[in-house]
Parts: sequence; structure tokens; C-alpha cells
Amino acid sequence: MKRRMLIPATCLFLAASLTPAGAPPLTQEPNTWVKRSPLKTAPISPGMGYEAALAYDSVNRRVIRWGGHNQGGGGEQNAETWVLDPVTMKWELKEPNRSPPGVCCAQQNVFDPTSGRYLRFPAFSGSHGWHWFRENYLNNTSIWTYDLATNTWRDMRPAPAPRVAPLRCAAWDSEYQVAVVFGGEGSQEGTLVYDPYTNTWTRMRPAKQPAPRSAGNMAYDAARKLHILFGSQFTDDPHTWAYDLARNEWRDMKPAVQPPTDRNDAVLAYDAAQRVVVAVVRVWDRQTEDKLLGSRLQTWTYNAGTNTWKRMRPPREPDGSGNRRRIMVAVPDQQMVLMEAYINPTERVPGVDREQQIWTYRAGPVKPVMTQPPAGLTVTTQPGGNAVLKWTAAPGAKAYQIHRGEGASPWTAQFKVVAKLGGKETTWQDRDLLRGNVYHYQVRALPDKDGEWSDAATGRTQPRIVEDAVASVLSAREVQVTWRPPSGSDIVGYHVERAPVEVFTEDEVVRLKKDTPPLAEPSAGTIRSIGAFVRLTREPLKEAAYTDRALDLTKPQAIQGEPVWKHGFRRDQLDEKGKEYRYGVYAYRIRAVNALGTESGPSPYVLTIPSAPQWLFAREDGASCHLRWAANPDKGVKGYRVYRMESPRINGPGQKVTRLTADPVAELRYTDAGIGKDTRRYWVVAVDALGQEGLPSAPAWHYRQYRKYYQPFVGEWHQ
Repeated sequence: MKRRMLIPATCLFLAASLTPAGAPPLTQEPNTWVKRSPLKTAPISPGMGYEAALAYDSVNRRVIRWGGHNQGGGGEQNAETWVLDPVTMKWELKEPNRSPPGVCCAQQNVFDPTSGRYLRFPAFSGSHGWHWFRENYLNNTSIWTYDLATNTWRDMRPAPAPRVAPLRCAAWDSEYQVAVVFGGEGSQEGTLVYDPYTNTWTRMRPAKQPAPRSAGNMAYDAARKLHILFGSQFTDDPHTWAYDLARNEWRDMKPAVQPPTDRNDAVLAYDAAQRVVVAVVRVWDRQTEDKLLGSRLQTWTYNAGTNTWKRMRPPREPDGSGNRRRIMVAVPDQQMVLMEAYINPTERVPGVDREQQIWTYRAGPVKPVMTQPPAGLTVTTQPGGNAVLKWTAAPGAKAYQIHRGEGASPWTAQFKVVAKLGGKETTWQDRDLLRGNVYHYQVRALPDKDGEWSDAATGRTQPRIVEDAVASVLSAREVQVTWRPPSGSDIVGYHVERAPVEVFTEDEVVRLKKDTPPLAEPSAGTIRSIGAFVRLTREPLKEAAYTDRALDLTKPQAIQGEPVWKHGFRRDQLDEKGKEYRYGVYAYRIRAVNALGTESGPSPYVLTIPSAPQWLFAREDGASCHLRWAANPDKGVKGYRVYRMESPRINGPGQKVTRLTADPVAELRYTDAGIGKDTRRYWVVAVDALGQEGLPSAPAWHYRQYRKYYQPFVGEWHQ
């Protein structure tokens, strides 16, 4: 029987699955585009600008939209998290605990169905106003995750980390449960892999790679286990590329026919029902000596199994064709792809001035439900080298097949069949496993009637990472690190690691001291470098807490040897005469250990400066602004400072930021009285027992720009 593509475990609705039973897809004819929003009969649209990033949350069945410009088109780079129901076209604005710094040129982000998290990569920040650069410098790390179920953003802070560029190509690999990233504007990083299970980046360095590029898109063909890369914004790349992660190999597919490639600004999404990649490309009408003139859109599909492109010629193509105006994502349970297209007046679409349009496309007829994989797979380790696999029975399964591979990363594991079970069995025990090794499992179901093996549920004999940790500075000689245990009943302890950190102060970074006069003892403005992490614990800790007294924060430490991360500032961005930071700074991270002695990947590192305040909200009261926020989890916080960004907006980097509270305020609220109704923006920072300011919160608005668009989506208190 033909082997099917693999799908992540532990979720019911997976990135490459077809329509679940009992939930028929929307009515739409094959090979048609349908405009779904804005329409008079559809729920209200927020009318957002362009250059955001989409991913489909297959667990909650929602499209998550993050970042991009505001309703004016090329204005402020926002950090807003919007959620769209693709069936009803209802939008929701989520107001989370915090968020990454706002961006434009945000394509492509991905969704991890194994943890239910949206994975956000960085893009351009700070070049269109309303950005406090201290927030950007301290919080704009390589990966953040968003959990829709809890409305929570987390800064994952892996180290080392590459420079992940704007306008990159990225796709979720459902075979190995990792994100593959390539290219981006100005990037020379090449092919990158982020494993959210271990919170680690890997530079793959294949023998041959596509040329660097700005834009283009990538989509994962789960049936052939290939990442398909196509298109570019500014160049002509006449190739269709396919990346095989297991082989770490790029292939120039050289199909006989392919879409036009010159500056085609392509967007791609994989249609699991039809097993093709859907591509929307920009095509130019004519060319003069120095420019291309007149553009339109074309819809194509690519079948990697036959290596053939096909122009689909639907009755109508979506509106518009401007640069960076389209983002697209697969909605597999509807057997469609969904595309956002931004239209502005220069595109001269009849009857349209500016619109954030939502279109759906169905490439072929609706297919029957495929065999579902086992759900809820768990792998629990036991002393003595055992691991117990448990799962929920797949509907109609008459047999199960278990594959196992061994290796530090899932894509290097060589999988072999280790067990075959009857359809009523939903547990299996593996024995004689080597202590400390990582074993990877895939469980497939065979249906009761003639059919194919299902996609795979997957698991590992490795703990999940610790996600939520905090370092509390109790004194210059005492730091307490605490954390929330990860999921899993087989966790037996934890190791703690520490690294020295060098920082630039707000007085040493030209942009920061230009926007806000530094304190007499300047605050940490950005990380300069992070040294090697050293383990502090000889044996795993039983409790989720550690107190470090083997340090003296009054004595800054220079990093010895090669740092694991280093800043990218130019000399002209720094002031050599600026006052240095008066305290030493350290980073801590935690690794969980299970009964097999296997360690998790590293937690996000936390610093010996206060964490960012969360849940900042604002409320207008005539000419005054009221602010409120949640208490920091850090022990020893003595108060908070409030910062305000002034109007008018500067369309470029930098904007005046006023420190409103000379001394920290102890309350979790603040009123900025009588400031008028001009647009302003606020941030809050915590201050610890040593007087150190910490990471900035996410901002909140006072009489925000384009306020009328938000009134249907927010309450009296808002972000």
C-alpha cells in the first residue's frame, strides 16, 4: 500500500489533514476564487493594511494574523494579533499579555500544531514611527510564540540564534515537527531550521542552495515531504526549488513549464486535498528598457509528484497586483486556501478605494475524509530504560504500526518498524532504551476497510522545554530563579545554566539617548553579547526553583572566549563616550530531566534585569489617560516607571519618549492627567531592588490613529 505523508501528533486537526467528519466544507466550486470580505453581508472588516503574516491554527480552526501596517497602508508597523474565522469571516482583535515589537514585511510565519502555537519570526521594525527603540532592541528576538487558547505571547529567546530576515520564506515541516526558513531581504543565512520542541536553531549549510532573495514563498508538500520554494520580489529566479530536510538537499526541479518568474512576488500554500501547491504570481504586461509596466495576477498549481506546473485560469482572479500586497495560507479542513489582498487607490480597482480583502480558492472537487491518525499520543519514560506510548484510538482502525528512530534531531533519525498492534490496542511499551538518548516515535493507523496507512502521530522520549521562568534579583549577591514545570508526569528534575551578558546602556546607544535623556545611572538599553552557558547544578533539582549566591552583580563580568550571541550595531550607532552599565548581568536557562535521564532543550533565557510588565491597558477619560497593568512575577520589584511617546508621528526611525515618573510608582496604575486628545503611546518598565529598569512592556494607545476602525473590536480599556 502506498505510504502517506506524516502529520504531527497531539492535535485533532492537523496542518495537512482533510475535512474532519461532521464538518462539511464551505460551498465553493472547483477552480474558483470567491471574495469573502469585505461584503455587505459579511461581518465588519478591520480594514488593516498590508505586509502582515498569516498562519492557520488547525487546533482552534482560526487564521491568525500578526503585524503589518495600519489602515493607512504604509503607516505604523503594528504588533496586533487578529483572529479570523474562515467560515463566518468574523474578525477578533486579541489583546494579549504582551507582544513582540511591531513589524512590516512580516511574511512568512507558521503554526506548530503539536504545541498549538503560532511561531513569529522578526521583520522590519521601527522605520515608520510609534516605536520605542528600547523595546525593539531588548525584545525583538528571533522567535516568539503565541498561544491562542490562553491569549499568551512568549519570547522564546534561544541562544545561539541566526538573523532571521524580513520577507523570508518559511514552512512548517509536518514530518519532523520543525519550521524550515530560507532567505529574506538582506539575509545570507541560507537554510535554517527551528525546532520548537527543543527551542533550538540549526544552520543546515546544504551543499547547494537557491540564491538569496527578498520575498518569494515556500510551502510544504506533505505527500512528497518536500519544501517547495518559488518566486522573488526584486529578481528573476527561473527555478522551482524543492528542499528535502532529511537529506539536507535542495533540488532544482526544472519543470518543463512554469509560471513567469521575473519579479513575480509569488505567494504559495499547499492544498492537501489535491496534493498540489497553489501559487498566485504577479505577471507583467510589458517591459521598457528600465522598468516593467502593467501587472495582473495568475493562479497556478504545482504537482511535485509529476513535477508539473499548470495554469488554472479560474473565471476570476483576485483584485490588485501591488508589491507585497498578498499573503496566503492553507485552510485544510475547508479544502481551500485563503488569501488576504490589500488594495489601494493606485491600483484602480473599480469601486474600491482601500480594502483589506479576503479571498478563498478551491483547486479541485472536495475529497472524502482521509484516515485519521491516532490522537493525543504521549510518551512517558520510566526508570530502567522503558517508555510507554499511549494514544486515543483512531476511528475505524483495525491495526497500528509503530516506527522508531534515534537521534538528537528528528530529521536525522532513521525510522524502522518496531511494533504492529491490533486495532483495539492503544498502548505499547518500549524497553532497553539507553539512558540519555532521544528516541522518536511515529504511530500510524490502518482503517477497518481497504485503505492506506494514516498519517503519523509523533512523540519523543524527551521532556518538553520549560517555557515560563523568571529571575528575581533579591540583592547584588542573591538571584532566585523560578519556573513553571512543563507538561509530562515523568519529569524527575531540572538543571540550571548561567551565562555572562554584556549590555549597552541607554547612554551608549545613539538612538536611545536621542529619544529619551538617560538616567544618571543609565539603564540597560540592549544586549551587547551573551557568553557561553555553564551548568550550575551537579544533580537535577527536585523543585522548580534555584537560588544563586555565587555571584556579585556589583562587578560587571567581561565575556571570555567566543560569545554565543553578539550584537549587530554599527560604530556610528554607538557613543563610545556613553556611560557604561554599573552592574553585572547574567542570563539563566533551565533544562528538564525525565526518568530516562534525557534532558529537554533549553528554556528561554531570563536576565538579571526585571521582566517585561504584562497586560498593559489604557482608557481615555476626556483629556486624561488612565493606565493599568499586572504585577510582575519577579520578587523584589520596588515599582514601575511609565514612559510616553509624543505626537506627531515621525515617518522614520525615532520619536521623542518622555519619562513620566522620575521615581518608580508602587501602584499598578497611573493617570496621565490633562494631556489632551492628541495620539500618544505608553510603555511601562519594572524597577528592581537594585534600581535596575527592566524590559519594556508592550505599548498601549491614547486616542490611537484610525480609532474608528477599532471601536467595534475593543472595550473601554484597550491596548
